Amino acid sequence: MNPAIFFDAIRARPFGGRLSQAQVDGINGILAAFDQVGDARRATLAYALATAFHETGQRMVPVREGFASTDEGSRRAVNKLAERRGPDSAVARYARPQPPYGHVYYGRGHVQLTWLENYRRSSADAGVDLVANPDAMLNPTISARVLIRGIMDGRWNGRGKGVEHYEMLDGAPGLAPAEAEEARRTVNVKDKAALIAGYYRDFDAALAAAGMRAQ
Repeated sequence: MNPAIFFDAIRARPFGGRLSQAQVDGINGILAAFDQVGDARRATLAYALATAFHETGQRMVPVREGFASTDEGSRRAVNKLAERRGPDSAVARYARPQPPYGHVYYGRGHVQLTWLENYRRSSADAGVDLVANPDAMLNPTISARVLIRGIMDGRWNGRGKGVEHYEMLDGAPGLAPAEAEEARRTVNVKDKAALIAGYYRDFDAALAAAGMRAQ
């Protein structure tokens, strides 16, 4: 892949003409993680980049939920959101401190990993105990690895169907528009599915222009 062509393309879309060094570094970290633990499929990488673009507010580096700089700040943010959405909402349930460590398993990382069980399931890919140390998801290398592996194996959708399943709904490589929307199920049901499908198309086009083949 030609990095110069790739970065020129994404600078235009979806980044709107500007890329900071922090964004470039974050993207390079995701590319490096994909080389290490990815499946060589262009659709997987493009969808991982699109997910990170959305979930990090275009920062492309791991963030805490609410973009808070501290654990305390994110706890406040999720509690405020829980008040708005009600005591039976998902955010109200994951906003509660959990034993044995008293951590709150709010969204962290490129993918905004939430829920105690998801931290537990992703510990093997992280190489650390994320239940004991959830802030390890703010480590760029760990976070990128979890992002890619989770999108590949479908661990967050309850059905074990990763992005390749959605890519092959029509039997052809790449995510067609409807497939790209369905692929959001690898992360968070259909939340903002059409929006993220648009980001996917931008990243996929850039990867293709840079010489990466669809597998």
